Amino acid sequence: MLIAIHQPNFLPWFPFFEKMDQCDIFIILTETQYEKNGFTNRCKVNGKWWTNPIDKGLRPIIDKRYTDGQSLLAVNYNLIVSIARMLGIDVNKIKFDFPTANAGTERIIEICKKYEATQYLTNPDATKKYLDGESIKEAGIEIVPFIAKNKKHVFELFGEMGVEKTKELLIRERQKRKENKKDS
Repeated sequence: MLIAIHQPNFLPWFPFFEKMDQCDIFIILTETQYEKNGFTNRCKVNGKWWTNPIDKGLRPIIDKRYTDGQSLLAVNYNLIVSIARMLGIDVNKIKFDFPTANAGTERIIEICKKYEATQYLTNPDATKKYLDGESIKEAGIEIVPFIAKNKKHVFELFGEMGVEKTKELLIRERQKRKENKKDS
């Protein structure tokens, strides 16, 4: 079981959806601290920042609100699901984290174990920056590096090639992964 874990970005870029498509279960973090200057309330499209202003204060993502009163999680989740469906991604694989006292690597391990993951799909630099790779391996979870094939925003690709051709990018990669599994 291959799992990926991500914060609920606001209008995510294409690699977010590539990662979602590659895993068996995609966990959206809700119980973690909102990250200021991150991508949970902004994105960059064609070199321009799109920002949805949020209320002030340090609170977990699940409790954050946009300044218009809407739940950050509800808005972002609905946008993510809508775009994922457009791209032909099975949205039933999307799950949520849960309250826990654990943080960092211990939190990742706890989430992986709850969802019975044997593999964790993550940024190849994660073990150099913020994850204890040895602890994850000792927990019986293999780290699988995620390599983005296309580093553009999903809306840039929609504008350049249309929704259907953007969807075909994921379908081709999905077929390659299936063929590689057969050959293994």
